[in-house]
Amino acid sequence: MRTEPITIDGVAGPVVVTTGRFGGAARVEVNGEVVPQLGDRHHRLPATGGGTVEAVVRGGTFDPYPTVEVGGVKHRTGPKVNGVVQALAFAPMIMAITSGLVGGLVGLAGVLANATLLRSRLRPGAKVLAVIGVDLAVIVVAVALAMAVRHAID
Repeated sequence: MRTEPITIDGVAGPVVVTTGRFGGAARVEVNGEVVPQLGDRHHRLPATGGGTVEAVVRGGTFDPYPTVEVGGVKHRTGPKVNGVVQALAFAPMIMAITSGLVGGLVGLAGVLANATLLRSRLRPGAKVLAVIGVDLAVIVVAVALAMAVRHAID
């Protein structure tokens, strides 16, 4: 996922963070140039007056947008997502944890689909409806697969 450019005081240009779908190291760009990574989450950004400033990129477990911390100040790279919507988006994880292999895979697919929806540019209301739709689809698919397996066994 590539974030929209954000402006951070003291940094010489707009900052864009690119993260993988499954986590991993983030790539940070300033003015379209990839900046050096100092460690797992630490990057060196060009400063406004010359030199560099250190930044830490953190991704939240249930927050689809990473934050960039510079000088102790956290900067969001995307809009704040309502806690209820986050809970709905990760509800299929219950199936992934409590079900068998097939139900777990269906639940995991639902969580990944919802995480993608949360990062999308849909309007907030459309995101909520889409997330609820994915949650319902996960339930329907899991029940259908369970019935098919039971029918095959009988």
